[in-house]
Amino acid sequence: PREEASREAGPREEASRDGACPLAAQRCGWRRTLQALDDAFAAHGPFDGVLGFSQGAAVAAALAALVSGRASAAAGSGGEVAAEAAAAPAVRFRFVLCCGGFVGAAPELGALYERSAPIAMPSLHVVGEGDGVAPGGGGEELVRLFCPARAEVVRHGGGHFMPAGKRFVERYVEFLDAQRG
Repeated sequence: PREEASREAGPREEASRDGACPLAAQRCGWRRTLQALDDAFAAHGPFDGVLGFSQGAAVAAALAALVSGRASAAAGSGGEVAAEAAAAPAVRFRFVLCCGGFVGAAPELGALYERSAPIAMPSLHVVGEGDGVAPGGGGEELVRLFCPARAEVVRHGGGHFMPAGKRFVERYVEFLDAQRG
């Protein structure tokens, strides 16, 4: 993956008083979430890409796995993903941005990630080296789900945020420009 690192300062975060990440512990609601997202895509789409922050990045990665798996199924492999994709026919996009993300803990997400790995969709991952909210190395773990040749990583020295400094915005725009099609 292409990488850019920085030591830009940012706000401090605390995962929780006991060090656990309550967002990572969410293990239910995927089917309802997927239906709501499919409804949103049908009503407001089409969309070229999806951006997710924190828990939203876990969902964005799952959607990317779904779309990527649908493409594999159409090419003759990945029948199990095709069945899941049939539950969300309107969810279609070409690229994903995952910021401050982590791998979702819901069993359905784990199975979806596994069946679709590596996720072949172009992706940009924004990872804070001091992120105390995304569970232990969550951003890096999420990056590993994606095809290395299509995953770009922007690292910063801060925590659980998406840096807005000029050089970071330039990288985001560069990625988005490359996705025009």
